[in-house]
Amino acid sequence: MYNSVPLLAAAAAWASLASSHVILENPKPFRFVQYGPTNPISPSGSDFPCKIPQGATLQPQGAPTVMVVGQQQSASFLGQAVHGGGSCQFSLSGPVSNGSWESYPLKDARWKVIHSIEGGCPARHQKGNLEGLNQDKYPFTILEGIEPGDYIFSWTWLPRIGGQPEYYQNCAPVTVQARPKMSLGRRARLSKRAEFPELFMANMGEEVAGGCTTEEALGEQLAIAFPNPGPSVDHPEGTQNLFRQQCDGNPRAGQGQAQGPGSSDSAPTSPAAPQTSQTAMPQDGSSASSTPPTAPTTSAASSSPSTGPTLAPTSSADPGQPDGPGACLVAPGFKCRPGAGVGLDISPA
Repeated sequence: MYNSVPLLAAAAAWASLASSHVILENPKPFRFVQYGPTNPISPSGSDFPCKIPQGATLQPQGAPTVMVVGQQQSASFLGQAVHGGGSCQFSLSGPVSNGSWESYPLKDARWKVIHSIEGGCPARHQKGNLEGLNQDKYPFTILEGIEPGDYIFSWTWLPRIGGQPEYYQNCAPVTVQARPKMSLGRRARLSKRAEFPELFMANMGEEVAGGCTTEEALGEQLAIAFPNPGPSVDHPEGTQNLFRQQCDGNPRAGQGQAQGPGSSDSAPTSPAAPQTSQTAMPQDGSSASSTPPTAPTTSAASSSPSTGPTLAPTSSADPGQPDGPGACLVAPGFKCRPGAGVGLDISPA
């Protein structure tokens, strides 16, 4: 007789985990090869990218999510510990030849940003953590100029509230399909001139992220405005309370925007020394906005500091204490040290 008890126990453990910490729900992520998918990337960056430890490989869970160029997609998340929201980026690396996920050189991957969300991600208008399920979804579009093929989709998140600066990342397999009725010639022309920003990197140590951190923004409990968010940007909570982040730990940042996924990449460069001066963006009273998903331009976002006043914290939560319901709920068989922010010091009991 088939014994369903182990499967039920595993499902219950996963449900408990997902109810507390934030993970990517859609597109469906790769199988997590070690415990801690909801934890941040290691402060040393040893498991960047995709929270995959050295020597491990990507393991899909079923077929990749199909995304058609120019058609609206939707990203969603599971988990209650949203840390008052923050800022997120969606990016792609690839193409992956013939779906060979396991052999993809992940540690050498380049990530091209296709959409940035400044504030209100992975949940909108939250002072701390969620009481129930996360109902928020985030639309985005695969921009023109990305060649059809298999890619690694990345969601990265810089929380607004926490015990220390953190960098979260989950990855998922996706298959990009061409827009219907687009000629091969036009597709080739768009791909040749398409340029996308490099992925923003921080809070992963000197070797991986050049020592760049979001510590100042975290101290102010403000979501960051990325140094170079790209042409597709969303502001779910407006632009009034964003912290203008100036350093970027990506070693390719500041070298000009690179060609999009599917086109030739330049050789890696050594990490640039991060800037330490960061300022709050002025209150401009503008409402939430989103740049239309059109072909990217080559102009880089300005990183000049704002002259406006430093904004006061927008939440009364204490970053050094558990910041809401489910802040330290984990799956059976694991433990979490409370009082240091969700995702820290989770280990087998």
